[in-house]
Amino acid sequence: MIDRHPGLNDWLLLLFLALIWGSSFILMKEGLKAFHPEQVALLRIIITAVVLMPFALMRRKKVTLKQTQNMVIQGMFGNFIPAFLFPAAQTHINSSLAGILNSLSPVWVLIIGVLFFGASFKWIRLAGVISALTGAVLLLVFQPAHGSTGNAWFGILIVIATISYGLSANIIKRYLHDVHPVTITSISFNIVLLPAVIYLFTTDFTELIISNPQAMISLGYIAILATLGSALASIIFNRLVHHTSSLFAASVSYLIPIVALMWGVLDGETVTAIDYGGMALIGAGVYLASR
Repeated sequence: MIDRHPGLNDWLLLLFLALIWGSSFILMKEGLKAFHPEQVALLRIIITAVVLMPFALMRRKKVTLKQTQNMVIQGMFGNFIPAFLFPAAQTHINSSLAGILNSLSPVWVLIIGVLFFGASFKWIRLAGVISALTGAVLLLVFQPAHGSTGNAWFGILIVIATISYGLSANIIKRYLHDVHPVTITSISFNIVLLPAVIYLFTTDFTELIISNPQAMISLGYIAILATLGSALASIIFNRLVHHTSSLFAASVSYLIPIVALMWGVLDGETVTAIDYGGMALIGAGVYLASR
């Protein structure tokens, strides 16, 4: 599939996507005030699947078995795995640091694309990879005082999530380019709906809803996260991958840290020079990697 040069509508969608996803980290933080990380992940998956279920039912007959199999793989790497990794990490690091590390996604799109999907290689892109990874190491090694436990190494979970996103973007571009973005998103979430519901009710979710006065408030934040940050944002992202390129779509990570930092500051999080330095190195790396 030939990449198309992004137009005005594509850039507007990219900005809107950045606003949605940049707000996801603070929403997860609010959800974690009442629920365990795996419950936040499961609730996000379940609510997203329910919201998208009408689309999945309407479009299920339009996809082949092979496409469905590819959507299972894409959904696992693009939705399921990151949904668990982010809240697990944010029990130990600030939402602003999570947002900064999330901007590594385009770098992994490139690395995985070159290694496994035949994407073109340029030396300037290698410089971008080195710059971005240096920024990530700077944040993880020299910024130990983030979050409630002060363990910035849990940021590695965010890095793993960005690797997962990078693989997902390449799968969409290579194997699902002829499938509508809404179809991909709705079916991939609904495939895991039943196991997610079963898993949720093996936890103390019901007890928390009854006994914790914060639970319904946190559930509301998770519902917003699922409806906007998963359902709508996934459709927009997949649409950008289809109509432009996987690298352009993943470049939303340039803007996500800005929104995440804004929310972090408003929520009283400490933002240091290390944060800005790491973000600058990652941002420069993403720029070079997309050249």
